Amino acid sequence: MRPVNKGLSPYESIGEYSEALPYLEDRIGIYCSYCGAKIDHAPEIEHVVSKSKGGDRTEWKNLLLACKYCNARKSSQTTPENKDDYLWPDENNTELAYSYIGGIPKVNSQALLEVDASGDTAQKAENLYNLVKLGNIPEPGDKDRRFKQRNKAFDDASHSLQNWEKLKETDGKAAIKDQIIRTAQNAGFFSVWMEVFKDEPEMKNALLTAFPGTETRFFDLDGNVKPILHLEEPEAAPEAAT
Repeated sequence: MRPVNKGLSPYESIGEYSEALPYLEDRIGIYCSYCGAKIDHAPEIEHVVSKSKGGDRTEWKNLLLACKYCNARKSSQTTPENKDDYLWPDENNTELAYSYIGGIPKVNSQALLEVDASGDTAQKAENLYNLVKLGNIPEPGDKDRRFKQRNKAFDDASHSLQNWEKLKETDGKAAIKDQIIRTAQNAGFFSVWMEVFKDEPEMKNALLTAFPGTETRFFDLDGNVKPILHLEEPEAAPEAAT
Protein backbone atom coordinates (compact mmCIF):
# COMPACT_ATOMS: atom_id res chain seq x y z
CA MET A 1 0.00 0.00 0.00
CA ARG A 2 1.65 3.18 -1.22
CA PRO A 3 2.46 5.72 1.52
CA VAL A 4 1.58 9.25 0.40
CA ASN A 5 2.45 12.78 1.37
CA LYS A 6 -0.50 15.10 0.78
CA GLY A 7 1.38 18.11 2.06
CA LEU A 8 -0.19 20.90 4.05
CA SER A 9 -3.72 21.98 3.25
CA PRO A 10 -3.91 23.85 -0.08
CA TYR A 11 -6.99 25.76 1.05
CA GLU A 12 -8.17 27.70 4.07
CA SER A 13 -11.72 26.45 3.73
CA ILE A 14 -14.03 24.88 1.18
CA GLY A 15 -17.80 24.64 1.14
CA GLU A 16 -18.12 21.01 0.01
CA TYR A 17 -15.62 18.18 0.24
CA SER A 18 -16.02 17.60 -3.51
CA GLU A 19 -14.03 20.81 -3.99
CA ALA A 20 -10.97 19.01 -2.62
CA LEU A 21 -10.86 16.56 -5.55
CA PRO A 22 -8.54 18.54 -7.87
CA TYR A 23 -6.13 19.15 -5.00
CA LEU A 24 -6.05 15.47 -4.04
CA GLU A 25 -5.58 14.42 -7.66
CA ASP A 26 -2.73 16.89 -8.06
CA ARG A 27 -1.01 15.90 -4.82
CA ILE A 28 -1.34 12.08 -4.81
CA GLY A 29 -2.59 11.12 -8.26
CA ILE A 30 -5.91 9.57 -9.21
CA TYR A 31 -5.22 6.28 -7.43
CA CYS A 32 -7.06 4.57 -4.60
CA SER A 33 -5.26 5.34 -1.36
CA TYR A 34 -5.90 1.79 -0.15
CA CYS A 35 -5.82 -0.85 -2.89
CA GLY A 36 -3.76 1.29 -5.28
CA ALA A 37 -6.02 0.89 -8.30
CA LYS A 38 -6.11 3.67 -10.85
CA ILE A 39 -9.55 5.27 -10.58
CA ASP A 40 -10.80 5.62 -14.13
CA HIS A 41 -14.37 6.59 -13.28
CA ALA A 42 -15.91 8.69 -10.52
CA PRO A 43 -13.12 8.96 -7.92
CA GLU A 44 -14.58 9.04 -4.44
CA ILE A 45 -13.33 11.38 -1.75
CA GLU A 46 -12.81 9.20 1.29
CA HIS A 47 -13.18 10.44 4.86
CA VAL A 48 -10.63 8.75 7.12
CA VAL A 49 -12.96 9.31 10.06
CA SER A 50 -16.40 8.70 8.60
CA LYS A 51 -18.34 11.90 8.16
CA SER A 52 -21.47 10.22 9.53
CA LYS A 53 -19.56 9.38 12.72
CA GLY A 54 -18.21 12.84 13.43
CA GLY A 55 -15.38 13.12 10.92
CA ASP A 56 -14.83 16.58 9.51
CA ARG A 57 -16.37 16.81 6.01
CA THR A 58 -13.85 19.20 4.46
CA GLU A 59 -10.71 19.20 6.61
CA TRP A 60 -7.70 18.29 4.46
CA LYS A 61 -6.27 15.93 7.09
CA ASN A 62 -9.43 13.80 6.95
CA LEU A 63 -9.53 13.31 3.17
CA LEU A 64 -8.08 10.66 0.87
CA LEU A 65 -9.10 9.19 -2.48
CA ALA A 66 -10.71 5.78 -2.78
CA CYS A 67 -12.10 3.50 -5.43
CA LYS A 68 -15.76 2.64 -5.00
CA TYR A 69 -14.92 -0.85 -3.77
CA CYS A 70 -12.59 0.22 -0.92
CA ASN A 71 -14.90 3.08 0.00
CA ALA A 72 -17.93 0.78 0.12
CA ARG A 73 -16.11 -1.84 2.20
CA LYS A 74 -14.86 0.77 4.67
CA SER A 75 -18.28 2.40 4.79
CA SER A 76 -18.85 4.35 8.03
CA GLN A 77 -16.92 2.13 10.40
CA THR A 78 -14.28 4.65 11.50
CA THR A 79 -14.93 7.04 14.37
CA PRO A 80 -12.91 9.63 16.31
CA GLU A 81 -12.53 6.98 19.01
CA ASN A 82 -11.21 4.12 16.84
CA LYS A 83 -9.25 6.08 14.21
CA ASP A 84 -5.93 5.20 15.87
CA ASP A 85 -6.73 1.48 15.69
CA TYR A 86 -5.65 1.51 12.03
CA LEU A 87 -2.66 2.44 9.91
CA TRP A 88 -3.23 5.18 7.33
CA PRO A 89 -1.29 5.70 4.08
CA ASP A 90 -0.86 9.44 4.68
CA GLU A 91 0.50 8.91 8.20
CA ASN A 92 2.29 5.57 8.35
CA ASN A 93 4.74 3.48 6.34
CA THR A 94 2.10 1.32 4.71
CA GLU A 95 4.62 0.04 2.15
CA LEU A 96 6.34 -1.79 5.01
CA ALA A 97 3.04 -2.97 6.44
CA TYR A 98 1.96 -5.09 3.48
CA SER A 99 3.73 -7.53 1.16
CA TYR A 100 2.70 -8.21 -2.44
CA ILE A 101 4.52 -11.44 -3.26
CA GLY A 102 2.97 -12.82 -6.42
CA GLY A 103 0.81 -9.70 -6.50
CA ILE A 104 -1.21 -10.86 -3.49
CA PRO A 105 -1.57 -8.33 -0.63
CA LYS A 106 -0.90 -9.67 2.85
CA VAL A 107 -0.05 -8.11 6.18
CA ASN A 108 3.75 -8.11 6.52
CA SER A 109 3.64 -9.19 10.15
CA GLN A 110 7.28 -10.24 10.33
CA ALA A 111 8.61 -6.87 9.22
CA LEU A 112 6.23 -5.02 11.53
CA LEU A 113 7.17 -7.13 14.54
CA GLU A 114 10.83 -6.39 13.90
CA VAL A 115 10.20 -2.66 14.38
CA ASP A 116 7.42 -2.99 16.98
CA ALA A 117 7.71 -6.17 19.02
CA SER A 118 4.54 -5.36 20.95
CA GLY A 119 2.46 -6.42 17.97
CA ASP A 120 0.40 -3.24 18.16
CA THR A 121 1.40 -2.01 14.70
CA ALA A 122 0.86 -5.43 13.14
CA GLN A 123 -2.65 -5.45 14.61
CA LYS A 124 -3.36 -2.00 13.20
CA ALA A 125 -2.21 -3.19 9.79
CA GLU A 126 -4.51 -6.20 10.09
CA ASN A 127 -7.37 -3.93 11.08
CA LEU A 128 -6.99 -1.79 7.96
CA TYR A 129 -6.58 -4.89 5.78
CA ASN A 130 -9.90 -6.19 7.09
CA LEU A 131 -11.57 -2.77 7.04
CA VAL A 132 -11.30 -2.41 3.26
CA LYS A 133 -11.08 -6.17 2.60
CA LEU A 134 -7.81 -5.63 0.78
CA GLY A 135 -7.31 -9.29 -0.10
CA ASN A 136 -10.90 -9.98 -1.10
CA ILE A 137 -11.33 -12.77 -3.66
CA PRO A 138 -14.71 -12.15 -5.28
CA GLU A 139 -17.26 -14.92 -5.36
CA PRO A 140 -19.87 -15.27 -8.14
CA GLY A 141 -22.05 -12.18 -8.10
CA ASP A 142 -19.48 -10.05 -6.29
CA LYS A 143 -18.82 -6.97 -8.44
CA ASP A 144 -15.52 -6.18 -6.66
CA ARG A 145 -13.01 -5.82 -9.53
CA ARG A 146 -9.91 -5.13 -7.43
CA PHE A 147 -8.72 -8.76 -7.56
CA LYS A 148 -8.95 -8.93 -11.35
CA GLN A 149 -7.38 -5.52 -11.87
CA ARG A 150 -4.53 -6.29 -9.47
CA ASN A 151 -3.80 -9.60 -11.19
CA LYS A 152 -3.72 -7.79 -14.54
CA ALA A 153 -1.24 -5.28 -13.11
CA PHE A 154 0.93 -8.12 -11.81
CA ASP A 155 0.95 -9.77 -15.24
CA ASP A 156 1.80 -6.44 -16.90
CA ALA A 157 4.60 -5.82 -14.40
CA SER A 158 6.03 -9.33 -14.83
CA HIS A 159 6.04 -8.96 -18.61
CA SER A 160 7.60 -5.52 -18.29
CA LEU A 161 10.37 -6.93 -16.09
CA GLN A 162 11.23 -9.50 -18.77
CA ASN A 163 11.51 -6.73 -21.36
CA TRP A 164 13.58 -4.59 -19.00
CA GLU A 165 16.03 -7.42 -18.34
CA LYS A 166 16.47 -7.91 -22.10
CA LEU A 167 17.00 -4.26 -22.97
CA LYS A 168 18.46 -2.49 -19.92
CA GLU A 169 22.03 -2.93 -21.21
CA THR A 170 21.18 -1.84 -24.77
CA ASP A 171 20.46 1.39 -26.63
CA GLY A 172 16.78 0.66 -26.09
CA LYS A 173 17.03 1.17 -22.32
CA ALA A 174 15.53 4.68 -22.20
CA ALA A 175 12.62 3.71 -24.44
CA ILE A 176 11.68 0.57 -22.51
CA LYS A 177 12.02 2.41 -19.19
CA ASP A 178 9.63 5.10 -20.38
CA GLN A 179 7.20 2.50 -21.67
CA ILE A 180 7.24 0.59 -18.38
CA ILE A 181 6.60 3.73 -16.36
CA ARG A 182 3.69 4.72 -18.59
CA THR A 183 2.24 1.21 -18.29
CA ALA A 184 2.59 1.31 -14.50
CA GLN A 185 0.93 4.71 -14.24
CA ASN A 186 -1.96 3.50 -16.37
CA ALA A 187 -2.35 0.24 -14.45
CA GLY A 188 -1.96 1.56 -10.92
CA PHE A 189 -1.14 -0.79 -8.03
CA PHE A 190 2.19 0.86 -7.21
CA SER A 191 3.15 -1.74 -4.60
CA VAL A 192 2.71 -4.61 -7.06
CA TRP A 193 5.17 -2.96 -9.44
CA MET A 194 7.62 -2.30 -6.62
CA GLU A 195 7.48 -5.98 -5.66
CA VAL A 196 7.99 -7.25 -9.20
CA PHE A 197 10.95 -4.88 -9.71
CA LYS A 198 12.37 -5.50 -6.22
CA ASP A 199 15.84 -6.33 -7.58
CA GLU A 200 15.98 -3.36 -9.96
CA PRO A 201 16.91 -0.17 -8.05
CA GLU A 202 16.79 2.06 -11.11
CA MET A 203 13.24 1.09 -11.95
CA LYS A 204 12.09 1.30 -8.34
CA ASN A 205 13.36 4.85 -8.07
CA ALA A 206 11.66 5.69 -11.35
CA LEU A 207 8.39 4.30 -9.99
CA LEU A 208 8.77 6.32 -6.78
CA THR A 209 8.81 9.55 -8.75
CA ALA A 210 6.27 8.44 -11.37
CA PHE A 211 3.39 8.14 -8.90
CA PRO A 212 2.55 11.65 -7.60
CA GLY A 213 2.84 12.24 -3.89
CA THR A 214 4.59 9.00 -2.96
CA GLU A 215 6.24 9.52 0.43
CA THR A 216 9.80 8.88 -0.74
CA ARG A 217 11.26 9.42 2.73
CA PHE A 218 10.14 5.90 3.57
CA PHE A 219 12.56 4.51 0.94
CA ASP A 220 16.35 4.36 0.72
CA LEU A 221 18.51 5.37 -2.25
CA ASP A 222 18.01 1.96 -3.87
CA GLY A 223 14.25 2.19 -3.59
CA ASN A 224 14.02 -0.29 -0.72
CA VAL A 225 11.45 0.40 1.97
CA LYS A 226 12.96 1.53 5.27
CA PRO A 227 12.13 -0.27 8.54
CA ILE A 228 10.44 2.77 10.09
CA LEU A 229 6.77 3.23 10.88
CA HIS A 230 6.30 6.98 10.67
CA LEU A 231 8.21 10.21 10.15
CA GLU A 232 9.00 12.66 12.92
CA GLU A 233 10.23 15.57 10.81
CA PRO A 234 7.81 18.22 9.50
CA GLU A 235 5.76 17.40 6.44
CA ALA A 236 7.15 18.62 3.12
CA ALA A 237 4.36 20.31 1.18
CA PRO A 238 4.11 19.66 -2.58
CA GLU A 239 2.86 22.45 -4.80
CA ALA A 240 -0.89 22.90 -4.74
CA ALA A 241 -3.05 22.35 -7.78
CA THR A 242 -3.72 25.37 -9.97
